[in-house]
Amino acid sequence: MPEKTAYPIRLAAVLISIALVILGLYLLQDLLILLSFGMILAMLLLPICAWLERRGLPRAISISICLLLLVLVLGGLLLLLIGQAAEFVSDWPIFIKKAESWLNSLQSFLSKNLNISRKKQMGEVTNQTMNLLKNSGSILSTTFTTLIHSITTLILVPIFVFFFLYYRQFFSEFLSKVFPTTERSVLQGIMHKTGGVVQSYLVGLLAVMLIVAISNCIGFWWLGVDYYLFFGSLTGILLLIPYVGIWVGAALPIVLTLVTLGPGFAMGVVAWVAAVQFVEANFITPLVIGSKVSINPMIAMLALLAGELIWGIPGLILALPLTAILKVIFDHVPALHAYGFLLGEAPKRSKRE
Repeated sequence: MPEKTAYPIRLAAVLISIALVILGLYLLQDLLILLSFGMILAMLLLPICAWLERRGLPRAISISICLLLLVLVLGGLLLLLIGQAAEFVSDWPIFIKKAESWLNSLQSFLSKNLNISRKKQMGEVTNQTMNLLKNSGSILSTTFTTLIHSITTLILVPIFVFFFLYYRQFFSEFLSKVFPTTERSVLQGIMHKTGGVVQSYLVGLLAVMLIVAISNCIGFWWLGVDYYLFFGSLTGILLLIPYVGIWVGAALPIVLTLVTLGPGFAMGVVAWVAAVQFVEANFITPLVIGSKVSINPMIAMLALLAGELIWGIPGLILALPLTAILKVIFDHVPALHAYGFLLGEAPKRSKRE
């Protein structure tokens, strides 16, 4: 828009454009989430695919080998978790009996110390159970819909990954036609830098997830938590959801430890998870990922909140890599340098400042 245009008009045009972009992201979220996951996984697999192609393999076969390796790795992890989960489910009746005993003790404590009669307690439990049963239909429907949607995503994402890798030169030519005034070397630099940032972020994230999983497995074993391998691995995997994922994974072992071992051990689990998250957030993640994905913490938090509001849980997972991609683009476009500076880490203050 020309600079001579009145400022209120330019501001209104920018705000309307932002609103339309957000509306489009929300309305097309199913398609855009698939494309985003496919693009990011394609960037992760690109170095392996290119290496196989340099060894003389056709592109289609190279991509198929990369996808097969990815499926084997993810499938192996999934089978390991399913085996642990099956053992946990087989012992579920034992945990139920222990939970009933613990609830009886809790009822006695409330009745003696807070003068809340057992009849009143049972009435409240009955009311909550009836409310849950009334909503059970919608809960089951939502769960079934989510399950079907997740299976569809798992099937379609590898297909998009294949297309992104197979037609990467085609997309490069498309970008050069969209931006004809930009030198090809600049566009290639943006694409290479974007791929490098995403690859560094994903590899670093996998390393952090492994460190957190091993740390929690050791801590849960030391505290005497049943199925410590399963729960420790679960907290590491759910680190995909920044900040809250580790606590979602730790919720079940905390409850089970409270029922089976007592409040002291449950508080020990809480303290251990809190310590691991503190070390991960302040030392491990900045050391492993921070040097490669230089986004300041405030922008990272805003990106996570916006991603969750627009796309839900997938938005939380995709927020940081997509923000890192935007920063690379902003840094390479002169007119957008200010926004790249805003997304990046703040410069260190001098003593005088």
